[in-house]
Formats: sequence, C-alpha cells, structure tokens
Amino acid sequence: MRGLRSVIGAATIPLLVVAGGATFTGTASALPDTGSVIAPSGSDTEVTFDASGTTFHGSLRSPDGEVKGAALLLPGSGVTDRNGNQAPMMVADTLLRVSESLAAQGIASLRFDKIGAGATGLGSYAPETGNVYGFTDQVDHAQAAAELLSERTGFGVDDILVLGHSEGGLTTLALAERGVGDGYGLLAPLSMRYLDLLSGQLESLANSGQLSEADTDALRNDIPRAVDSLRSTGTVPEGMSPIMQQFGFNEFTATFLAEADALDPPVLAASLPAGTPVLLTCSDKDLNITCDQIEPLRVSLEHTDLQFGHFTTANHTLEELGPLPAGIADGPALLPASTEFATAINGWAAQRGQ
Repeated sequence: MRGLRSVIGAATIPLLVVAGGATFTGTASALPDTGSVIAPSGSDTEVTFDASGTTFHGSLRSPDGEVKGAALLLPGSGVTDRNGNQAPMMVADTLLRVSESLAAQGIASLRFDKIGAGATGLGSYAPETGNVYGFTDQVDHAQAAAELLSERTGFGVDDILVLGHSEGGLTTLALAERGVGDGYGLLAPLSMRYLDLLSGQLESLANSGQLSEADTDALRNDIPRAVDSLRSTGTVPEGMSPIMQQFGFNEFTATFLAEADALDPPVLAASLPAGTPVLLTCSDKDLNITCDQIEPLRVSLEHTDLQFGHFTTANHTLEELGPLPAGIADGPALLPASTEFATAINGWAAQRGQ
C-alpha cells in the first residue's frame, strides 16, 4: 500500500522546485516574527461526498454570523490534504488560512482531502481496482465537492467562488469551463501548459551543475522525447532516466500528465465572461512559478474584474519569508501567513461578501 500511495502521489506530482544558489542554515528561531495576520474565524463541520466510487472527506467552514456566500477551495499538486499540507514534508496550512479569511467576511467554504491524502485515502484507486487516476478525475471530484457545497449552503454551483492554489488553479479554470463558479481565485497558479512548466524546471535542474555529467545528458535527452510522446500518444516512452521517473514521468502518471497538459491556462482564462471577479497572485520569491510566467495569464484576464497581487516576500505556499532567501520554506516549518497575501485575500473576500 505504501508503494501505491507513492504512485498516486507521483500521478499528481508536486511541481519541481529548483532552488537557486542561496541557502539558509539557521533554525526556526531565525524565521521572521510577523505575528498572526490571518485570525481564526468560523467553525468546521466534517462532511463527506462520493465521486468516482470514492468517499471524500472534508471540512465545511461556516462563518460565525450571516452566510453571505460560498467558496470551494482546491489544493495544489501531490498528495495534499484539505488544509493544503503534505505532512510531514510540507506544512503550510494554505487552504486553512484561506478558509479563515473567507469566514471572517461571511463566506462559507469547503475544502477536502485529495486522493491519497488524509481521511480520503486511495479510495477506488487502491491496488485491487487498477483504476488510472487522470486530471479529468480530479476535475470530476472537484465538481462533486461543488455540488455538496451548494446543497449545504443553498448557493447554486454557478453562484459560488472557486479558489485554487498552484495546480488547483488549473482545476479551477477547468471547473469554470464547465460552468461552475461565478468568481475565481488563482493563487500562485499553474500558468502555462503543464509539460512546458515541468520541462522548464527539469531543464533548470539539468543546468544547475548539481548532477553528474551522465545524469545531465540523460535528463536533457529524456525531456523532449517524454513531452513529444505524451502529447502525441498520451504515453511515457520506455527507458526514462531515474530522475524523470522520480518526478512523475512514468506509466502510472501518463494519463494525468497528458490530460492536464491538454489544457492551456491563458486560453481557459480568456474564455471567462467579461467582468468576472478574479483574484490572481504571484510572488518574486516563489520558486515554483515566477511572476514572469504568470504574466501571459494576467494579460488574458484583463477583460475580467481582476485584482492582481504581485507579492515580494511570499513563498509558493503563501507564507511569509520576509528578508529570508527563497527556499527556506521548502520543508516542514510552519511559517506565518504572508502579510501581502492576507491583505489581498481579505480585501477580495470583503468585496465578495458584500
């Protein structure tokens, strides 16, 4: 089972982080003391919903007062739980903090454990079923969650907010294409075709000088043939190097990668109705997705009611780095919430809760 859990994790692989030359060797006491910028608000109720033969477990966050709206919160890549964590390696509480900001403005929200994570577990994707997990499945699961949110709050699926972090931004745009949602949060989102981003990150690794000459040559040879094969046949070619396999280029992930790559975020964003409320964020200290990579997506959203947050001290999981070099948060340390993000999400949520 442990092996299959790793396979499911690889099917929704975390975006590869290739750190720069800066390193940080201090302790947790050296982290910036910014205090609490997102205060706890509202209360959680455990909920479940069924999709693809699996029972998903999640939390419905209800405001303390009047419910003015509803929001679906979607996590990033990998085996990510309802709070946006991949414990013990990554603990950021990204979605938990978003739920608290929304609740403070009267907006109820639903977040849930993805396949392989938390109480949901592997579900119908357990070893004995042989099911293949694809990106379309991920969107189906999110749509089922939206339907539960609608049932529990009384807001139609076409009248809710959908906020996605990282890969969850692509899931958000895929839901919008299905008519789910009436306002969207794209938080440090996947901003280009999936394989283009992964290729760029792997090429950075190949150019980093961290690999042996043989590994570097194998990686540079494998990247284009993997992309060509996935885009032409939906399969990963045989003989991928161990590094390529480690980062998800294997037979178990082929369907997910091919389906996700078929969607182009700027194209999807351009099809949103004019005036749609959208929150888009990027940060100069995000090692996964740069603000330059976000720019085409921002341009494609100019016809919407866009609030664009260009941050300077937030990491990819929207935690506060302050003066620390990018890279410090790539571990289990729970950093304070980004002050820039707190201001952006609180302001945007306040407008939606009016």
